[in-house]
Amino acid sequence: MRAQFDAWLEAAVARVGAELEFREIRKGVQALSSLYVERREGADLAARAIEGRGKRAAIACYYAPLHFLTAHHALERIGAARLGPVRAICDLGCGSGAAGAAAALAFESRPAIEGVDRSGFLLGEARRTWSAYGLSGRAQRGRLPAALPRPAAGALWLLGWSANEMDEGARAAVLAAAADSLAAGASLLVLEPLAAPVSPWWKEWTERLSPRGVEEQIVKLRVALPEWLARLDKASGLDHQVLGARVLAGPFVPGR
Repeated sequence: MRAQFDAWLEAAVARVGAELEFREIRKGVQALSSLYVERREGADLAARAIEGRGKRAAIACYYAPLHFLTAHHALERIGAARLGPVRAICDLGCGSGAAGAAAALAFESRPAIEGVDRSGFLLGEARRTWSAYGLSGRAQRGRLPAALPRPAAGALWLLGWSANEMDEGARAAVLAAAADSLAAGASLLVLEPLAAPVSPWWKEWTERLSPRGVEEQIVKLRVALPEWLARLDKASGLDHQVLGARVLAGPFVPGR
């Protein structure tokens, strides 16, 4: 997996580096960081996150690999096998496809990924990601909650850093649908940033889903970042030596 990760990251850096200088990519990283931390208020956060070449480059060669690493280590920590047999991963708001890829690779069966996102650019990135890891994935363009799949046993519903981008109405509809999917025999994995202000709705989700066997966990771990990510981190004034996420996952199979 490390060789695949390195090749995927190298390809992304080469692709964005052919169009933008390092300083432009660094500005894109800083712009996205500011958007999600300081300038969240306002219309359509998800649309603003992919405005301009700098932000798109930052997603492809910085935030996508960071999300992959975080999701990979979070699943290692909680034990993906405890979620039981997974036949398909429904990656809702799949973005770059990083979280979905990490989830699929956590299972020996390498389940197929059904990715849904409203952005054609991000779906293109997702296809590249799945291909880089030799995974089977299908990209569907659509908005949530309208594009939610039907609840099905053996499916893993994944929301990797996507619920915080939804408006209140869409998020409430997704929560209700997620509860229904659990009742139908699906499992759930939600990943969000550690910072509580990003997800003021987290307590509501935890309380609504815990009766369905979903558990809350906080994952933090120190990592040695690949050189490119460490370089961008330093240049952007950021620090990802410790990766972490708020996690909702379950239900878990007893005894695993």
